[in-house]
Amino acid sequence: MKSLLTPKNDFVFKKLFSSNVEILANLINCVLETYENSKIISVVVKNSDIRPDEIKKKFIILDIHAVDETGREYDIEMQVRKYENYPKRSLYYLCKMYGGQLQAGHDYTELHPVIGIHFLDYEQFPGHPEFHYRFRIADIRYPGLSLNEDLILHIFELPGFERRIDENKKESVMEWLHFFNNAHKEGEKAMREHYTNPAVKKAFNALEALSADEKTREMAERREKALKDERMFLNEARKKGWELGVQEGREEGKKEGIKEGIKEGIKENRIEMVKRMLSKGIPVEDVSEISGLKIEEIEAIMRDGER
Repeated sequence: MKSLLTPKNDFVFKKLFSSNVEILANLINCVLETYENSKIISVVVKNSDIRPDEIKKKFIILDIHAVDETGREYDIEMQVRKYENYPKRSLYYLCKMYGGQLQAGHDYTELHPVIGIHFLDYEQFPGHPEFHYRFRIADIRYPGLSLNEDLILHIFELPGFERRIDENKKESVMEWLHFFNNAHKEGEKAMREHYTNPAVKKAFNALEALSADEKTREMAERREKALKDERMFLNEARKKGWELGVQEGREEGKKEGIKEGIKEGIKENRIEMVKRMLSKGIPVEDVSEISGLKIEEIEAIMRDGER
């Protein structure tokens, strides 16, 4: 029998929860720690389709956009790669979802809360003692005083969870975090003994079915390869930028020159990297997100290339 696919693969994650709204509703309830009388009964996934051509796009975000019966919207994703503009991109998408609810002529009272639930396969805040962070709009001096509860972002650092598992046993989401980190390494016996949440057991069975499907396995492997190619591409870009900068600094022959040389080398290499991404057909918005350059700057690079 082939090994199980990892639910930390963002394609597998989306496939698993988009086609099983019951386990998706349970995951949301566990994250929000809702009580019996306020639990989400059902959710509707609004972007469940995954086109085969999307898998090859290294920089695409395979998130899950869902809405519950009260109108609250959710952006749920498994973030498998770390990049500089993740906080900005997360806030942008939540605000976009929030603003997108209001049509012309509608009243502001028709706006519903938007909640982000992001699982990161890396540590966004290294050195901090937590693995679960909750962000909202609150007063700087009085954190308990929030403007409202309409924009909330939950971030779970999966590596941090493994290191602090003994200190945090009360959260209802714990079994889900263990599932994400370990399901692909565990057998059916461990699944029966370790998990008590029926929805997590159902997710384990669904993961087994996905793993046995050859087409799904092939697409998951293609997705994994695309992400590895992206990491290699970005690492090479950073390395080249550093080498160019050091060389520039050596020519200056002084400490300040090294700093400026590194900065200039990275800048030049970033332009080269942008040109390569554009030549591969990567959308301008994604290029901006990865490179850290503004869209106007990228468009200027495009115009220079046409001359």
